[in-house]
Amino acid sequence: MAILKRHSSIESVMNLSGDMLAEIILRLPVKSVARSQCVSKNWCATISDGYLRRRLPLQLSVVYFPESSGGGKATPRFACAEDGGMLVDRDLGFFPFLDGAVVCDACNGLLLLRSAGTARFYVVDPVTRRWAALPPPSRDARLSMLAFDPSSSSCGGDASTSPRRGYHVVNFTGRWRERGGEVEVFSSEAWAWAPPRDVDFAGVPAGSLSGTMHFHGGAVYALAADPDCVVRMDVADDGDLTCAVAELPADRAAADVDGRLAHSGGRLHYVASDGGCAGLKVWVLDDSSPAAIQWRLKHDVKLDNDEVRFMALHPEKDAAYVWTAAGRLVEYDLAREVVTGAWEFGDGGKRNRVVKAWLVPSSLYLSSDDSPLADAHVHVQC
Repeated sequence: MAILKRHSSIESVMNLSGDMLAEIILRLPVKSVARSQCVSKNWCATISDGYLRRRLPLQLSVVYFPESSGGGKATPRFACAEDGGMLVDRDLGFFPFLDGAVVCDACNGLLLLRSAGTARFYVVDPVTRRWAALPPPSRDARLSMLAFDPSSSSCGGDASTSPRRGYHVVNFTGRWRERGGEVEVFSSEAWAWAPPRDVDFAGVPAGSLSGTMHFHGGAVYALAADPDCVVRMDVADDGDLTCAVAELPADRAAADVDGRLAHSGGRLHYVASDGGCAGLKVWVLDDSSPAAIQWRLKHDVKLDNDEVRFMALHPEKDAAYVWTAAGRLVEYDLAREVVTGAWEFGDGGKRNRVVKAWLVPSSLYLSSDDSPLADAHVHVQC
């Protein structure tokens, strides 16, 4: 009788309507949603539906460095936020060249690694356990960054009609000019490096670029000093690297402020954490009128912590993510000025240093068609 009853319950679940099944799936953790694709053809079809996948919550992930107990070089780690307020480690052991590799950058769920002492680059997805070995560039790089925006297609088109999202690797070769420098760009869609180009950084000396960079909507945004400004460089497969400049907010804090760039609601934001104080100032760039581009102070908040480091802005809602001195990643509602979420490592996080954080659509981890690493050049570790 128990067997028949259990069988009847399973049949009832299997025969649920698509709408009811979707509402159940939306309440599951992302990991459980991925596993549920194997339940039946009906479940797989429901989870594969674009409407449901767009309604799934964003996935919060971090790159961090554990404190090295022996004084040696710390190996970077990757973790995802899960239910229960924990940052759960993802094993990077599937990548065969991890030993001796250096993490150059991380962007929206992907890692850019380089074999030490070589020109060999790799792009790694720690969640789907995919990785790709890039062809070597023609120039040695002084600074390399990964450019991947999961909210739009690599060509800047409509994401709903272009499920595959490509990425770029941008190399600044160090061949600086008085008002620019040489740049070489790799495109995952062309699977090739474009010929190196001399780029004019809109009058900004190349040596003033701080290395603090951010990618969104097909453009690289770089902080510069002397003059204090943001340099925007378009990155496209047609090789167009046109640059423009916007001055930083005039009313930002002193020079020792840790400033970062981020996008939320489709607009560029400048976020400053004022030194050792637990405060954040957030400006939004008002570019509605090209003749009157200006920054507007949006938030000036204090947090109940001794020290915070800004990590990311939520791409849709008014929230910031900060790493605290207590070893926790905190979600802070900037409008209501309250903590709305917190995550930590199993060891309390005091021996870890989070360096990057992001939120990406969960659909990137549910369908191989959505993954930026899903072609013949990619290696998959099951």
